Order: sequence, then C-alpha cells, then structure tokens
Amino acid sequence: MYRLIDDNGGKLLQSSHCGTMIDEIKIENFRGFTSLVLPSLKRVNLIVGENNAGKTSLLEAISLLCDASKPHNLPHQFRPSQGDTNLRYFRWLLRDGTQDKIGNLQCSIGDRRNLVLFGTPTVSEIRPAGFSNEMLQSPYSSTNFSIWMSMSNRQLNCRSISVFQQQHDHRALVALVGRAQRKGDGEETLQNLLAKVDPRIKKIRVDPGTDGNQDGNQVIVDIGLSELMPLAQTGQGVNRLMSILADIIGESPDVLLIDEIENGLHHSVHQQIWAGLAEAAEKLNVQIFATTHSGECLRAANAAFQDRPNYDFSVIQLFRVKSGVQGRVLDKQHIEAAIAGDIDLR
Repeated sequence: MYRLIDDNGGKLLQSSHCGTMIDEIKIENFRGFTSLVLPSLKRVNLIVGENNAGKTSLLEAISLLCDASKPHNLPHQFRPSQGDTNLRYFRWLLRDGTQDKIGNLQCSIGDRRNLVLFGTPTVSEIRPAGFSNEMLQSPYSSTNFSIWMSMSNRQLNCRSISVFQQQHDHRALVALVGRAQRKGDGEETLQNLLAKVDPRIKKIRVDPGTDGNQDGNQVIVDIGLSELMPLAQTGQGVNRLMSILADIIGESPDVLLIDEIENGLHHSVHQQIWAGLAEAAEKLNVQIFATTHSGECLRAANAAFQDRPNYDFSVIQLFRVKSGVQGRVLDKQHIEAAIAGDIDLR
C-alpha cells in the first residue's frame, strides 16, 4: 500500500492496487460477438457504436472477466428487470446458433490471464482446445446454461454505473460522499480532484441541516461565497462528477464501468466530466470503460486528454457485420482522424 501525492504536494488517497489494468480482451460467442480481440487498451477507454452494436454487452463481458464469482449481480447492472433471470437473461449470453454450445471470455492483466467459459454443455464436456489444463469452478449453473471460471483468475474490484443509477437523489449522493469521507484521506482526495476541474471548490461538507429542516442531510461546498452552498446549485457537471468520484474513492475499484456516460448531461459540461475522470483514473489507479452515443462526448474526451502530459486514452469502436459484432481499438492518431472525419465511426 502506498500514498499518492497530488501536483501541489497534497496527500491523496492510499491505494492498494498498483498498476492493475486490463491490457487485452478476447471474446468468443458472447451475445452478438462471434470473435473479437481488443488489444492495447488504455487507462481510460471510450466505447462507441450505433444502437445495438454491443456496447452494453461489452461492459457485461468486462464485468464477468473482473469477477465471475458473483454472476447473479450481472442481470441488473446495465439492464432493466429481467423477470426470471435463468430464462430471460443468462441463456441469452451464448451467441445464438453457436454450434459447439460454448463461448469464452479472456483478458490479460500484465502477465496473468483471466478466463470465463459459458454455455450449455456439462462441465465434463467443456474442454475446448487451449483450455484442457484449466482448473475450473462453476459459480452459476441452471438446467440450460452454466458459467465456469478459472481458479487462477485474478479477481478485480469492479464497480458499475448505469443509466438506471446515474440520477442520484440527494440522499444517495450524501451516502456516496459520506462513504468517501470515511476513507483515510478520502475527504482531501475528493476535494483535490474536484478542485482540478472547478478551482472554486475549497471545501466539501455534509450539512445535517437545522432544527425542523425536513430536507435531511445535504452535500454543501465552499466556492468562496459568504456561506457554503448546496452542491445542486453548482451545476450538473460538478454534481455528476462528485457522485462518480465519491464512488471511486469510497469503493477503491480497480475497474469502473459507466454505461451512457453522457446521459442527462448537456454537451457543454462533457469536457469538465472527462477532465475529472482523467485525473481520478491516473491518481487513484482505476481503469475506466465508458459507453457513449455522443460525438460531442468523444470530442470532449479527446480534448481533455490532449491537455494532459500522458494521453492514456483509447476509443473502442464496435460495428455490426453479417457475421456478428466486430470492433477495433483506436489510438490517438486514429481518434484525431475520426474526429476530423477521415475515419467513419458510424
């Protein structure tokens, strides 16, 4: 465990995951993906593509690769209620028409490989080429679908934020901020990161209110006025960023998954959000995968990383072809070409 120091010498949160990052992802027969390889992933990765191109499915695959030991959490991470998840969700993870009735997910984390197998065969039937020596355990099994994971998998702490979770009421935000502030140096870390985006912010507090106040606790901030003001008055960009950063600090994830990051946000605050996420990803050692439908969001992310000494950002482009969903990873040069219109991101 070590202490992070900000650019001005101020303390940042203690971190226990040093350089944990997914370098490459391989997917076989998962939902709409027949075969997909995504190499050279970065600290922050933005997933783009048309509707139904597989963006949310990719987040689900990453979630399983991070920790397949709790598959029952998966159906509700990014999708509305499924009813009977055995029937309505899990059996649809295997790509329709897969002849050998087995699929796999793999990722590399430094010199380690995580492996997840899934499908309809029994465990004695799932020894495809390349996996015959794996020691497997099954965290999920039903009459028509099972999931197996390698016992050598490295478990990553993965947090997810979906369109169903992004609209925090003030009570949920108070809980997130309180959890972050209870961490050692958490309050200072949250304040320092937000100040990088909005230098007016000098202090963050949870206000219990006055006697007879029916609103309960509120998050308030010092921006140099005569008194601390409610966070809600600072604008939607700071509000959203506060909730995401508080979640990161409070839970200390290795990987953060954000579905439709631009949801509910005006395009004018996109660069503010990305500047904060870029700072948090680097300082707190968290890898971020986020999806978007928005061209403005992509341009804002690129601009935010252009302003940083290290352009640790990639774009994962997904697109449908007759054989299924395909994809590629764009580096800085190709991202700039795409923004200039030289590469089609549709």
